[in-house]
Amino acid sequence: MVQAGTNDQKFVCYPIREAVAGRPALINWIAERRVDPSTPWAREDWNRAGRIEDFLPLFEAWDWPWLSVPSLIRAAPGVWEFPMVDRDPLTSWTRGRVTLLGDAAHPMYPIGSNGSSQGILDARTLAFHLAMEGDVVAGLAAYEAARRPATSALIAATRGAGPDRVLDLAEQRAPEGFGAAGRDAFIPHAELEEIAAGYKRMAGFDPAALNARASLSARLRQAVPG
Repeated sequence: MVQAGTNDQKFVCYPIREAVAGRPALINWIAERRVDPSTPWAREDWNRAGRIEDFLPLFEAWDWPWLSVPSLIRAAPGVWEFPMVDRDPLTSWTRGRVTLLGDAAHPMYPIGSNGSSQGILDARTLAFHLAMEGDVVAGLAAYEAARRPATSALIAATRGAGPDRVLDLAEQRAPEGFGAAGRDAFIPHAELEEIAAGYKRMAGFDPAALNARASLSARLRQAVPG
């Protein structure tokens, strides 16, 4: 995967299908730019075709020996707009026997694949507490207590660019490039690792924390030695 630029303007691309004889690789790419909040546009429209001419000029100079961004953009059979929007954290998800889950509960910027992963964590936690409490209202309360603070913190982290803030660090510390000194002279490898690890811990992806945490299997929790 490639991420280039800053959090005001960046290009991300990665392969979906490898190239084989007679068939080129299939590449997914995202050309992202920050817009003025007063710009009129459809905030929640994710099904509208985009226009290359609206953003290609911003990336025309991004042509390197290892990646030609303008060529990749021009080769696309079609492009789509994808608004990057979120909502402030809610103070409550649950009313009686009804609760929220996933994007309905905590829409956030799609950084770190959190749109899908946090919904999966919600569902797993919800199923666990419903099984363990034996009462719907109590189960929903326990689910919300476990997940709402965690996702609220994650919304704040994604607004701060999450792990992608390394792009802005590079821009701030080495606006002319790393040169002969190399990246470590500006951004030590340990700092990069801690940024990634810190985000994993917050998002619930850290392997050590997951391995140390009690299982969300109700069957294991309720097993009685015999």
